[in-house]
Amino acid sequence: MALPARQMIAALKFTRFSVAIGAIANIWLVLFITKSDSAYVGTSVYGLPWWSSMLATAVIAVGMCGFAAALNDTIDARHDATFHPTRPIPSGWVPIAQAVVLMVCSLLFALLAASFLGSWPVRIGLLTAAAILFYNIAGKHVPAVGLVSIGLIYASHMLIANIGLTFTLPVWLVMTHAMICSIAMYNLEGKRPKISFRGWVGITLGWVFWSVVLLSGPFAKYGTLLPEGFDVTSLLWPLAAVAFFTITIRWKVSNARTGQLAAEKIRRYGALWECVYAAAWLMALQFYGLALFMVCFALCSAILIMLVKEATGVTGQPISWRA
Repeated sequence: MALPARQMIAALKFTRFSVAIGAIANIWLVLFITKSDSAYVGTSVYGLPWWSSMLATAVIAVGMCGFAAALNDTIDARHDATFHPTRPIPSGWVPIAQAVVLMVCSLLFALLAASFLGSWPVRIGLLTAAAILFYNIAGKHVPAVGLVSIGLIYASHMLIANIGLTFTLPVWLVMTHAMICSIAMYNLEGKRPKISFRGWVGITLGWVFWSVVLLSGPFAKYGTLLPEGFDVTSLLWPLAAVAFFTITIRWKVSNARTGQLAAEKIRRYGALWECVYAAAWLMALQFYGLALFMVCFALCSAILIMLVKEATGVTGQPISWRA
Protein backbone atom coordinates (compact mmCIF):
# COMPACT_ATOMS: atom_id res chain seq x y z
CA MET A 1 0.00 0.00 0.00
CA ALA A 2 1.31 3.48 -0.90
CA LEU A 3 2.60 5.42 2.10
CA PRO A 4 0.17 8.39 1.84
CA ALA A 5 -2.82 6.04 1.59
CA ARG A 6 -1.49 3.99 4.52
CA GLN A 7 -1.08 7.13 6.62
CA MET A 8 -4.57 8.34 5.74
CA ILE A 9 -6.13 5.02 6.68
CA ALA A 10 -4.15 4.99 9.93
CA ALA A 11 -5.37 8.49 10.76
CA LEU A 12 -8.98 7.49 10.10
CA LYS A 13 -8.66 4.46 12.37
CA PHE A 14 -6.82 6.41 15.02
CA THR A 15 -9.25 9.33 15.29
CA ARG A 16 -12.41 7.16 15.29
CA PHE A 17 -13.82 8.80 12.16
CA SER A 18 -17.39 7.56 12.68
CA VAL A 19 -17.47 9.00 16.21
CA ALA A 20 -16.32 12.39 14.87
CA ILE A 21 -19.22 12.41 12.39
CA GLY A 22 -21.70 11.98 15.23
CA ALA A 23 -19.95 14.67 17.28
CA ILE A 24 -20.29 17.14 14.41
CA ALA A 25 -24.02 16.41 14.12
CA ASN A 26 -24.48 16.86 17.88
CA ILE A 27 -22.80 20.24 18.14
CA TRP A 28 -24.40 21.43 14.89
CA LEU A 29 -27.83 20.62 16.32
CA VAL A 30 -27.26 22.99 19.25
CA LEU A 31 -25.78 25.57 16.87
CA PHE A 32 -28.79 25.38 14.54
CA ILE A 33 -31.25 25.71 17.41
CA THR A 34 -29.34 28.71 18.75
CA LYS A 35 -29.03 30.57 15.46
CA SER A 36 -32.67 29.90 14.51
CA ASP A 37 -34.18 31.28 17.72
CA SER A 38 -34.13 35.03 18.41
CA ALA A 39 -34.23 34.25 22.14
CA TYR A 40 -30.49 33.63 21.86
CA VAL A 41 -29.73 36.96 20.20
CA GLY A 42 -27.56 37.89 23.17
CA THR A 43 -25.15 34.99 22.63
CA SER A 44 -21.91 35.47 20.73
CA VAL A 45 -22.76 32.54 18.45
CA TYR A 46 -26.04 34.07 17.27
CA GLY A 47 -24.38 37.00 15.51
CA LEU A 48 -21.70 35.01 13.69
CA PRO A 49 -22.05 34.11 10.00
CA TRP A 50 -23.45 30.64 9.42
CA TRP A 51 -20.44 29.37 7.49
CA SER A 52 -17.88 30.44 10.09
CA SER A 53 -19.86 29.13 13.08
CA MET A 54 -20.47 25.79 11.34
CA LEU A 55 -16.80 25.49 10.42
CA ALA A 56 -15.68 26.39 13.94
CA THR A 57 -18.02 23.90 15.60
CA ALA A 58 -17.01 21.15 13.15
CA VAL A 59 -13.34 21.77 14.00
CA ILE A 60 -14.22 21.64 17.71
CA ALA A 61 -16.00 18.29 17.24
CA VAL A 62 -13.20 16.70 15.23
CA GLY A 63 -10.54 18.17 17.51
CA MET A 64 -12.17 16.85 20.68
CA CYS A 65 -12.62 13.40 19.12
CA GLY A 66 -9.01 13.37 17.97
CA PHE A 67 -7.84 14.39 21.44
CA ALA A 68 -9.95 11.72 23.14
CA ALA A 69 -8.89 8.96 20.75
CA ALA A 70 -5.19 9.85 20.83
CA LEU A 71 -5.19 10.15 24.62
CA ASN A 72 -6.93 6.80 25.03
CA ASP A 73 -4.63 4.94 22.63
CA THR A 74 -1.48 6.54 24.06
CA ILE A 75 -2.36 5.62 27.64
CA ASP A 76 -3.41 2.10 26.63
CA ALA A 77 -0.49 1.47 24.25
CA ARG A 78 1.09 -1.25 26.42
CA HIS A 79 -2.26 -2.92 27.13
CA ASP A 80 -3.23 -2.83 23.45
CA ALA A 81 0.09 -4.39 22.43
CA THR A 82 -1.03 -7.54 24.28
CA PHE A 83 -4.79 -7.60 23.80
CA HIS A 84 -5.40 -5.48 20.67
CA PRO A 85 -2.26 -5.74 18.52
CA THR A 86 -4.07 -4.58 15.36
CA ARG A 87 -4.79 -1.10 16.73
CA PRO A 88 -2.84 1.79 15.18
CA ILE A 89 -0.10 2.22 17.82
CA PRO A 90 0.79 -1.44 18.61
CA SER A 91 0.54 -2.38 14.93
CA GLY A 92 3.09 0.32 14.07
CA TRP A 93 0.78 2.32 11.83
CA VAL A 94 0.99 5.31 14.17
CA PRO A 95 4.20 5.81 16.19
CA ILE A 96 3.52 6.84 19.78
CA ALA A 97 5.40 10.12 19.28
CA GLN A 98 3.04 11.05 16.45
CA ALA A 99 0.09 10.07 18.62
CA VAL A 100 1.20 12.50 21.31
CA VAL A 101 1.65 15.28 18.73
CA LEU A 102 -1.80 14.55 17.30
CA MET A 103 -3.32 14.58 20.79
CA VAL A 104 -1.89 18.00 21.65
CA CYS A 105 -2.62 19.53 18.24
CA SER A 106 -6.20 18.24 18.24
CA LEU A 107 -6.94 19.86 21.59
CA LEU A 108 -5.26 23.13 20.60
CA PHE A 109 -7.20 23.33 17.33
CA ALA A 110 -10.47 22.58 19.15
CA LEU A 111 -9.85 25.32 21.72
CA LEU A 112 -8.71 27.76 19.05
CA ALA A 113 -11.93 27.15 17.11
CA ALA A 114 -13.92 27.57 20.33
CA SER A 115 -12.30 30.96 20.89
CA PHE A 116 -13.98 32.24 17.71
CA LEU A 117 -17.35 31.52 19.35
CA GLY A 118 -16.65 33.44 22.55
CA SER A 119 -15.21 32.97 26.02
CA TRP A 120 -17.82 30.55 27.35
CA PRO A 121 -17.27 28.01 24.53
CA VAL A 122 -13.58 27.94 25.47
CA ARG A 123 -14.46 27.32 29.13
CA ILE A 124 -16.87 24.52 28.28
CA GLY A 125 -14.29 23.14 25.85
CA LEU A 126 -11.72 23.02 28.65
CA LEU A 127 -14.29 21.36 30.91
CA THR A 128 -14.96 18.74 28.22
CA ALA A 129 -11.23 18.11 27.79
CA ALA A 130 -10.88 17.73 31.56
CA ALA A 131 -13.74 15.21 31.58
CA ILE A 132 -12.04 13.25 28.79
CA LEU A 133 -8.78 13.27 30.75
CA PHE A 134 -10.54 12.11 33.92
CA TYR A 135 -12.28 9.30 32.07
CA ASN A 136 -9.07 7.97 30.51
CA ILE A 137 -6.95 8.21 33.66
CA ALA A 138 -9.40 6.98 36.29
CA GLY A 139 -13.05 6.82 35.22
CA LYS A 140 -12.87 3.94 32.75
CA HIS A 141 -11.46 1.62 35.42
CA VAL A 142 -14.69 1.94 37.45
CA PRO A 143 -17.72 1.10 35.26
CA ALA A 144 -20.22 3.02 37.40
CA VAL A 145 -18.09 6.15 37.00
CA GLY A 146 -16.71 5.71 33.50
CA LEU A 147 -19.94 4.84 31.72
CA VAL A 148 -21.70 7.84 33.27
CA SER A 149 -18.71 10.02 32.40
CA ILE A 150 -19.08 9.13 28.72
CA GLY A 151 -22.62 10.50 28.69
CA LEU A 152 -21.46 13.69 30.41
CA ILE A 153 -18.66 14.16 27.87
CA TYR A 154 -21.19 13.99 25.04
CA ALA A 155 -23.51 16.43 26.81
CA SER A 156 -20.82 18.99 27.65
CA HIS A 157 -19.43 18.75 24.14
CA MET A 158 -22.80 19.71 22.67
CA LEU A 159 -23.11 22.68 25.05
CA ILE A 160 -19.85 24.18 23.78
CA ALA A 161 -21.99 25.82 21.09
CA ASN A 162 -24.37 27.35 23.66
CA ILE A 163 -24.11 26.82 27.41
CA GLY A 164 -27.35 28.82 27.81
CA LEU A 165 -29.46 26.38 25.78
CA THR A 166 -32.94 26.20 27.31
CA PHE A 167 -34.20 23.25 25.26
CA THR A 168 -32.06 20.46 26.70
CA LEU A 169 -34.09 17.40 25.73
CA PRO A 170 -31.90 16.83 22.63
CA VAL A 171 -28.78 16.96 24.81
CA TRP A 172 -30.37 14.56 27.31
CA LEU A 173 -31.25 12.12 24.53
CA VAL A 174 -27.69 12.07 23.19
CA MET A 175 -26.31 11.64 26.72
CA THR A 176 -28.63 8.68 27.32
CA HIS A 177 -27.92 7.22 23.88
CA ALA A 178 -24.15 7.42 24.46
CA MET A 179 -24.44 5.75 27.86
CA ILE A 180 -26.60 2.88 26.58
CA CYS A 181 -24.31 2.26 23.60
CA SER A 182 -21.24 2.36 25.86
CA ILE A 183 -22.78 -0.12 28.30
CA ALA A 184 -23.65 -2.48 25.45
CA MET A 185 -20.13 -2.26 23.99
CA TYR A 186 -18.56 -2.75 27.43
CA ASN A 187 -20.45 -6.01 27.89
CA LEU A 188 -20.01 -7.29 24.33
CA GLU A 189 -16.26 -6.68 24.42
CA GLY A 190 -16.01 -8.58 27.69
CA LYS A 191 -14.21 -5.78 29.49
CA ARG A 192 -13.12 -6.08 33.09
CA PRO A 193 -14.20 -5.55 35.76
CA LYS A 194 -17.67 -6.79 34.96
CA ILE A 195 -20.54 -4.54 35.96
CA SER A 196 -21.69 -5.72 39.38
CA PHE A 197 -25.06 -5.11 40.98
CA ARG A 198 -23.61 -2.10 42.81
CA GLY A 199 -22.20 -0.94 39.51
CA TRP A 200 -25.63 -1.05 37.88
CA VAL A 201 -27.07 0.88 40.81
CA GLY A 202 -24.31 3.48 40.47
CA ILE A 203 -24.87 3.84 36.73
CA THR A 204 -28.63 4.23 37.22
CA LEU A 205 -28.26 6.78 40.00
CA GLY A 206 -25.65 8.68 38.01
CA TRP A 207 -27.91 8.82 34.98
CA VAL A 208 -30.87 9.96 37.08
CA PHE A 209 -28.81 12.64 38.86
CA TRP A 210 -27.34 14.16 35.70
CA SER A 211 -30.69 13.92 33.91
CA VAL A 212 -32.25 16.00 36.68
CA VAL A 213 -29.36 18.51 36.50
CA LEU A 214 -29.66 18.81 32.74
CA LEU A 215 -33.44 19.10 32.61
CA SER A 216 -34.15 21.02 35.80
CA GLY A 217 -32.80 24.38 34.58
CA PRO A 218 -35.30 24.88 31.74
CA PHE A 219 -38.13 23.41 33.83
CA ALA A 220 -37.40 25.69 36.79
CA LYS A 221 -37.25 28.74 34.52
CA TYR A 222 -40.23 28.08 32.25
CA GLY A 223 -42.22 25.33 33.99
CA THR A 224 -41.84 23.07 30.96
CA LEU A 225 -39.16 21.10 29.17
CA LEU A 226 -40.42 22.20 25.76
CA PRO A 227 -39.86 25.52 23.99
CA GLU A 228 -42.73 27.96 23.62
CA GLY A 229 -45.18 26.96 20.90
CA PHE A 230 -43.78 23.44 20.62
CA ASP A 231 -46.41 20.84 19.70
CA VAL A 232 -46.11 17.80 21.95
CA THR A 233 -47.02 15.52 19.04
CA SER A 234 -43.80 16.65 17.34
CA LEU A 235 -41.93 14.47 19.83
CA LEU A 236 -42.95 11.59 17.56
CA TRP A 237 -39.98 12.48 15.33
CA PRO A 238 -37.23 11.78 17.89
CA LEU A 239 -39.24 8.86 19.34
CA ALA A 240 -39.42 7.33 15.86
CA ALA A 241 -35.65 7.81 15.50
CA VAL A 242 -35.10 5.96 18.80
CA ALA A 243 -37.41 3.13 17.76
CA PHE A 244 -35.75 2.81 14.35
CA PHE A 245 -32.31 2.69 15.97
CA THR A 246 -33.45 -0.04 18.37
CA ILE A 247 -34.76 -2.18 15.51
CA THR A 248 -31.69 -1.58 13.34
CA ILE A 249 -29.10 -2.29 16.02
CA ARG A 250 -30.88 -5.47 17.16
CA TRP A 251 -30.77 -6.71 13.57
CA LYS A 252 -27.11 -5.76 13.09
CA VAL A 253 -25.94 -7.21 16.40
CA SER A 254 -27.83 -10.46 15.86
CA ASN A 255 -25.90 -10.99 12.62
CA ALA A 256 -22.49 -10.28 14.16
CA ARG A 257 -20.19 -13.31 14.44
CA THR A 258 -18.38 -12.17 17.58
CA GLY A 259 -18.91 -9.80 20.47
CA GLN A 260 -16.11 -7.56 19.17
CA LEU A 261 -17.81 -7.18 15.78
CA ALA A 262 -21.15 -6.56 17.48
CA ALA A 263 -19.58 -3.83 19.61
CA GLU A 264 -18.04 -2.24 16.53
CA LYS A 265 -21.45 -2.17 14.84
CA ILE A 266 -22.94 -0.43 17.88
CA ARG A 267 -20.09 2.10 17.85
CA ARG A 268 -20.49 2.81 14.14
CA TYR A 269 -24.29 2.88 13.91
CA GLY A 270 -24.59 4.63 17.27
CA ALA A 271 -22.44 7.48 15.98
CA LEU A 272 -24.32 7.66 12.69
CA TRP A 273 -27.66 7.74 14.49
CA GLU A 274 -26.67 10.97 16.20
CA CYS A 275 -27.12 12.56 12.76
CA VAL A 276 -30.59 10.99 12.57
CA TYR A 277 -31.48 12.33 16.02
CA ALA A 278 -30.36 15.81 14.98
CA ALA A 279 -32.53 15.68 11.85
CA ALA A 280 -35.49 14.39 13.90
CA TRP A 281 -35.23 17.22 16.44
CA LEU A 282 -34.98 19.81 13.68
CA MET A 283 -38.13 18.35 12.10
CA ALA A 284 -39.87 18.48 15.49
CA LEU A 285 -38.90 22.17 15.80
CA GLN A 286 -40.18 22.80 12.26
CA PHE A 287 -36.78 23.87 10.97
CA TYR A 288 -37.42 21.96 7.77
CA GLY A 289 -34.60 23.39 5.68
CA LEU A 290 -32.03 22.62 8.36
CA ALA A 291 -33.58 19.17 8.85
CA LEU A 292 -33.15 18.45 5.13
CA PHE A 293 -29.53 19.59 5.34
CA MET A 294 -28.95 17.24 8.28
CA VAL A 295 -30.58 14.35 6.40
CA CYS A 296 -28.16 14.97 3.51
CA PHE A 297 -25.29 15.13 5.99
CA ALA A 298 -26.45 11.82 7.51
CA LEU A 299 -26.60 10.13 4.11
CA CYS A 300 -23.18 11.40 3.08
CA SER A 301 -21.81 10.36 6.45
CA ALA A 302 -23.24 6.85 6.07
CA ILE A 303 -21.44 6.48 2.74
CA LEU A 304 -18.19 7.82 4.18
CA ILE A 305 -18.39 5.57 7.23
CA MET A 306 -18.98 2.56 4.98
CA LEU A 307 -15.96 3.44 2.85
CA VAL A 308 -13.80 4.04 5.91
CA LYS A 309 -14.97 0.74 7.39
CA GLU A 310 -13.89 -1.09 4.26
CA ALA A 311 -10.63 0.82 3.89
CA THR A 312 -9.58 0.26 7.49
CA GLY A 313 -10.40 -3.42 7.41
CA VAL A 314 -12.84 -3.39 10.33
CA THR A 315 -14.43 -6.61 9.20
CA GLY A 316 -11.27 -8.34 8.03
CA GLN A 317 -12.96 -9.17 4.73
CA PRO A 318 -12.25 -7.90 1.21
CA ILE A 319 -13.83 -4.66 0.08
CA SER A 320 -17.49 -5.13 -0.78
CA TRP A 321 -20.64 -3.03 -0.86
CA ARG A 322 -22.16 -3.67 2.54
CA ALA A 323 -24.07 -1.31 4.86
